[in-house]
Amino acid sequence: MKIRSSFIVVTLLIGLISGCATTQKQSSVMNQLYDGRPVNSLKVADAPKTEQEAIERGDVAMRAQNYDLALFEYIRSLEFKPAQYRDKTFYTIGRIHQMRENYTLSEKAYYMALKENPNNIEVLQQLGTNYSKQGDLEQGKSFFIRAINADQLRLNSRYTLPRETKDVETVNALSLDDKSPISAYMGLGIIYDMKSSHTVAQAFYKRALKIQPKSSKLLLNIGYSYYMSGDYTEAKRATLAALEIDPNNLRAQNNLALIYLGHGKIQRALNVFMQQMKDYEALNNVGYFLLIEGHPDKAIPYLQQAIDKKPSYYKAANENLERALAEVKAQASQ
Repeated sequence: MKIRSSFIVVTLLIGLISGCATTQKQSSVMNQLYDGRPVNSLKVADAPKTEQEAIERGDVAMRAQNYDLALFEYIRSLEFKPAQYRDKTFYTIGRIHQMRENYTLSEKAYYMALKENPNNIEVLQQLGTNYSKQGDLEQGKSFFIRAINADQLRLNSRYTLPRETKDVETVNALSLDDKSPISAYMGLGIIYDMKSSHTVAQAFYKRALKIQPKSSKLLLNIGYSYYMSGDYTEAKRATLAALEIDPNNLRAQNNLALIYLGHGKIQRALNVFMQQMKDYEALNNVGYFLLIEGHPDKAIPYLQQAIDKKPSYYKAANENLERALAEVKAQASQ
């Protein structure tokens, strides 16, 4: 049944685009990348006369959130030869599929885009993001580096990013403008943080901040990187800057509390937690983070207070208290 409906769709498409120069290979692209509803339900206009006209029709359909029609029109634009925008169109098709959570087709479209233009920065950056989110950090890193190096080529820079970066001077030498791939810089920052190369990670975040100075997300990442490296002063500065831009950011508030705890300012951490949760939850959080930071003796009174505040319900605090008591006992026996 599926094969038969696909055949009907293709037959309709060939009829609709009659008058355009087509090939078996190009029709195959429609077969590979179109997954919308039947074409005869799309209210398709007469065949476009140029690649640009087909793209403009796709743009209109996108603005109207008619994604099937947009997909169909963008794919039709690929029928024209010569074509100027094939890599960009494949990228847009990939984004539509990704938005619809059809990741197989989105990846196929992205790789088709790279076949047309191996230095398409947006495609390289998107693939880096996708692989990183799937947990394939090496692939993600590779595509982020390719995106940044393609950007250096665009900017006529004499610098490129090597496979492994060990010093901040290499990162700081990279050229930037407002079109540079901010997600690639931020993605590499996250990957280097995960490898505990915090100084290099911070250099990538700061380059990204040059592209988008008012990004609370970037400031938050910088702050957390400094927190992980034990520089609580810089961590606090960056996190407060993030909160100044986005005062209701719960992650930033949570990070600020962690920074205060790392700095030994327990009451200030508790006050921050109290602003966003119940008192017994805040007390448990303080106790829990003191526990995982290696201070079970300091954690015990906060966990006991959390239990006192909510004795019939707060199971988490009881479990954390048992762990804290066990760790204190173990330390005493040693």
